[in-house]
Amino acid sequence: MCVDNRGGCWQNSFVKPRIRALLEATPFEPFIIRLADGREYRIDHPDFVLAASSDIPQITIEEEDGTQHWLSSLLVTSVERSGGNANGAASLG
Repeated sequence: MCVDNRGGCWQNSFVKPRIRALLEATPFEPFIIRLADGREYRIDHPDFVLAASSDIPQITIEEEDGTQHWLSSLLVTSVERSGGNANGAASLG
């Protein structure tokens, strides 16, 4: 499956490894996960996301208040660095 992420096409199987790479980056930089239905999740800290290396296409996001979201990586349309503000988002492709 090929997904347009505003900078080209990439295999959806790379979604979780890309998220893990952003979570492990030093220094950590906030990023945004966008879904096909228009929802988006800003990730401000690496402790609030799980994108396990298993073959299960699931990403878990926990908000500071404890609310959890279980996302299908098959529905992710882009993963972008936030650049400190929404207008400064740079596509990772």
